[in-house]
Amino acid sequence: MSKSPKPKVVAVVGATATGKTGLGIELALAAGGEVVNGDSRLFYRGMDIATAKPSTEEMRGVPHHLIDFLDPDESFSLADYLDRARAVIGEISSRNKVPILAGGSGQYLWALLEGWEVPRIEPDFELRSELEKILDSEGVEALADRLAQLAPEVAESTDLKNPRRVIRAIERFHSGVTEADSGRQKADEPPYDVQIIGLSAERATLHQRVLDRLDSMLENGWKAEVEQLLASGYSTDDHALSGIGYRQMIGHLAGEYDHDEAVRLTAVATNRLIRRQNNWFKQNDPRITWYDMTDESEVANTVIISSISDWLNNS
Repeated sequence: MSKSPKPKVVAVVGATATGKTGLGIELALAAGGEVVNGDSRLFYRGMDIATAKPSTEEMRGVPHHLIDFLDPDESFSLADYLDRARAVIGEISSRNKVPILAGGSGQYLWALLEGWEVPRIEPDFELRSELEKILDSEGVEALADRLAQLAPEVAESTDLKNPRRVIRAIERFHSGVTEADSGRQKADEPPYDVQIIGLSAERATLHQRVLDRLDSMLENGWKAEVEQLLASGYSTDDHALSGIGYRQMIGHLAGEYDHDEAVRLTAVATNRLIRRQNNWFKQNDPRITWYDMTDESEVANTVIISSISDWLNNS
């Protein structure tokens, strides 16, 4: 008996501010596709401005999946994402539409495209309570030091300024499962017939785009968005609000530093994120077809769309 053909998937990957969101929408419009979000920051309702979430107008009628489906205090693991994303891709494919996977969360995207089997890890509440006490009394630096001593390789790939991620990494270590262990549990062969488009840009260009994005965030109500989340009872104790743009603005609102410093710290954190993303999506990875988006050229978008259309029609 012959195997059923694998679902065709187009993936748009790369660092923050390279144009993934816009290209994903353009590809969906051209190919009759639907966007599947691969950016963990976009899962949460009410967190639009500091995440650069596309507006309804920017989506241009293209269905978007795995966006705005969680409250900021809800937890959502890699295993949860894989369950949801696999179901969504299957459902889109069953309607003869093309799933367009777009985002910059490297671990989530490779786990999906490579067919990782990720064990579910139940929270260890006793350990978590101990770690929370360390966080309150000594700060996230003490937790980061502990993780570095326990699992140096895991520490290198963890955002050590994000207390929720450090705590979860320590919990995984004590459960006997690390992110690296999860990553090795891949399917024998990839689950999808996939074309991976990588978008890149020169470092100076990305840095300027980050600064421009911060200006836009301020104009669009970044501070007010964070104030509204705090007024709704959320805080940096909630995983989503410990992320870039929220943690820094909350620090400013708490009087830890002034407005300009909050903006500067957000820029620094975003540039660190870009470096981590570049480690997940490497220029020498033969699975990725790279395009330089330094000039934000419409020609590049046209070439990419034409290439993907040919692949969908001829393979």
